[in-house]
Amino acid sequence: LYHLAWWPQRRLLDRADEVVTVSATTRDLMRAHRLTGRPITIVSNAADPVEADPDRGQPETRDLVYMGSFMPYKNVETLVRALHALPGHRLHLASRIGGADRARLAALAPEGALVIHDGVTDAEYGALLDGALALVTMSLDEGFGLPLVEAMVRGTPVVVSDIPIFREIGGTAAIYADPGDVDGVAAAIRALDDAGEWARRSAAAREQGARFDWIRSARELLALLERVGRDAR
Repeated sequence: LYHLAWWPQRRLLDRADEVVTVSATTRDLMRAHRLTGRPITIVSNAADPVEADPDRGQPETRDLVYMGSFMPYKNVETLVRALHALPGHRLHLASRIGGADRARLAALAPEGALVIHDGVTDAEYGALLDGALALVTMSLDEGFGLPLVEAMVRGTPVVVSDIPIFREIGGTAAIYADPGDVDGVAAAIRALDDAGEWARRSAAAREQGARFDWIRSARELLALLERVGRDAR
């Protein structure tokens, strides 16, 4: 009920001196729905620092990684259906998954094309990304997109749904597809097989991922807190 009504959020946010959110997309939605009249500052999320291999090349396997929940808006079914047009590819579902979702997605996939991990450690997740052709997600709506950043800092290309927040996070590094077009999603993934495309996207991903940094975000938040503190005196 909280998420279906605007007034509780308006009441809460308008009690603040200022409001912080993680993306310009979310800020714009807050303004469009008139959630607050307070100033809104963007302080981005980031990925934890990693020692990425600068000489990493395109993997020989065609492994894809999905990290996220299995709620309807995540649209994981489109990724699974696209595997029918991607022979030789495997989709790793890294997140914890319930029995009903497991059975439903397994029934949609070609035999042997779906790898269900039911949760991974940070180290296992990093190893999956380091060996992947791409991180993939066809979510219909998001407030940020942390898995994109986690993949990009490692030089893993990302193939994602063409929605405003992913345009903001993925920039020109990501490959975009219509999340309602199964064949289009498969074509976007196959584009990584074009000569030099994987290497180009990997380099662009590293550059884009470097834009998101916890130290920078912490400094921006600290500056905001200090300003609010001074103004309150």
